[in-house]
Amino acid sequence: MCRTDCLLCTIFSLILSFSDNSMKGPLFVFEITPQCNLACTYCYNVWKTDSEHYPRELSLDEIENLADSIQAAHPISVTLTGGEPILRDDLHEIVSILRKRGILVGIATNGMLLDRDTAHSLKEAGASWFEVSVTSVSGERYTDLTGTDGFDDVKRAMLAVKSAGARLTISHIITSLNYGDAGQVVDLAYAFSADATALNRFVPGGTGLENRHLLPTLEQLDSALKSAGERSLMSPGMTVYAAIPVEDCLLHHSDYPGVSFGSCICGAGKWAISPSGDLRVCEQSSHIIGSLLERSFEELSRSEFVEEFRCSNRSSDCESCSSMTVCGGGCRFLREIPTCGVIP
Repeated sequence: MCRTDCLLCTIFSLILSFSDNSMKGPLFVFEITPQCNLACTYCYNVWKTDSEHYPRELSLDEIENLADSIQAAHPISVTLTGGEPILRDDLHEIVSILRKRGILVGIATNGMLLDRDTAHSLKEAGASWFEVSVTSVSGERYTDLTGTDGFDDVKRAMLAVKSAGARLTISHIITSLNYGDAGQVVDLAYAFSADATALNRFVPGGTGLENRHLLPTLEQLDSALKSAGERSLMSPGMTVYAAIPVEDCLLHHSDYPGVSFGSCICGAGKWAISPSGDLRVCEQSSHIIGSLLERSFEELSRSEFVEEFRCSNRSSDCESCSSMTVCGGGCRFLREIPTCGVIP
């Protein structure tokens, strides 16, 4: 049983049970700003590798127009992220703009600026949940991976979310440096009454392309998932799930009974919107399908590129695999990496 009457459970169940034709509406991840107050070595923001095309932020008037376009797509929810979304002084107004249109809104943040007053005011503006990144339970590793001594701020942010009465998801990235932290992150999340813990296998993109040594081996990923799964079984009421799909043929999902797994839903159920309002199939993808300020989601989502993306990087083995509906062939951006899936 969930600890609360949690709308996150509905969203999670849609993600985890997804098949190409089953989702009733899109999940949007809107990167409202390229600005950030951290220097994470694993950052995937695509503009980090293309300074000539650094995206601009939309004005509130433009976001009003974008919200109309989003509303027309009948989305399940919109998660506001960045960069760091709380760096925008008008974040409360952005939340209100979306909520006025009946859209469920969440905020994904590194937590550094999320104090009690901010959490309460954003909840009052209409934010239903917060996703707070916990890179490590070690202050030293947290600093090594994010470039900032901010672990104490993250813990204060978690307390702030719960004091505001909002839903809390802890997001944890698994790398070759911190894979041993996964179980302790689940313990920490449970101690702070989190509703869910999302485990994200590191996918090189943006700044992360320069730090491919952070890719966990299968042995390290296995260790992290086993540890997280074991602690999950000791954390009743909290969902622990793999947010980046893991191929069942590489690591059998049944070996991790405390972890929920799902398929890749990018370009079908989940979409990224850049700071300037451009639609992309995924946060990891730099390809701009088109502007939601100029064309409808329905039109853009039916583009030839989207179809090619959904069919890409699937080998003949994947197509004939009985687990294809479970993992969808895994993350397409990880499958582009030659060493992916290989234990050095």
